Amino acid sequence: MTTDGPTVPSTGNGFIDASHRSLMGRVDSIRRECAAGATRDVMVPHFNRFVDEMRMHFDHEEVIIRAAGFARWEEHASHHAMLDQQFGRLIDYVCGCEVTTDFLCTVAETLDAALSRHEIRHDGDYAALVRDASTAPEGAALIVWDDAFDVGVGPLDAQHRQIAELMNELDAMSRQGARARESLDLLGMLHDHVHAHFAMEEGVLRRMAPSRFVSHRNHHRMLESQFARIRQQVEEGRLDTGVAVRGFLRFWLMDHVLGSDRPTFAEAGR
Repeated sequence: MTTDGPTVPSTGNGFIDASHRSLMGRVDSIRRECAAGATRDVMVPHFNRFVDEMRMHFDHEEVIIRAAGFARWEEHASHHAMLDQQFGRLIDYVCGCEVTTDFLCTVAETLDAALSRHEIRHDGDYAALVRDASTAPEGAALIVWDDAFDVGVGPLDAQHRQIAELMNELDAMSRQGARARESLDLLGMLHDHVHAHFAMEEGVLRRMAPSRFVSHRNHHRMLESQFARIRQQVEEGRLDTGVAVRGFLRFWLMDHVLGSDRPTFAEAGR
């Protein structure tokens, strides 16, 4: 994965690395089209798609590094926010003003340089940790459930375990070369379980801790959006099922349970 400059290193997480390749490929395409003299009207949709993909990548990456236990994830997220603001302003200017092809080339080079620098310097901070967290022992289940994951509400704990088991099954299917249709059907079933689980969890929380209900429901909406995007990418053939479950969804589940549910229900039970 390269630009005209240094090689962007692998993080060891297939999902993050695939996202990096896609982003850098999109930047390279933008650079080439700008260099070939493409007009602002032609390039604006390309710039906008880049920003949308970048924001989605940052969102997903933060879930992974938080779940992997990266202590400086908030610092990393603030750097994402800085890049988002920097790139957003540049592209807003391009969208709103008449600019020359030379200026478009400068914007493209800026995106390339800044994104490469972030991935080389800042993503390297978490690479070793994420690489270890992304490696499942040979023959072991992807997610080995532990009592430390329980939130103390029997039906919710049972649903969390069931979701983990479905992810383990999806991972095993992908490793065994299951047919795409079978994997997609299981992914759809997993999505349905997630939706039903969130509905039950919100009902329980409304009774146990009404003051936490709205914020937790909003968090669920964000999680649902993330899952839906992953499912869409798999269905469209843009993301391998195994990479999705190993590189993102298992971290997504752990972040949900350990980072949100356990603290919320611990406080509700006081």
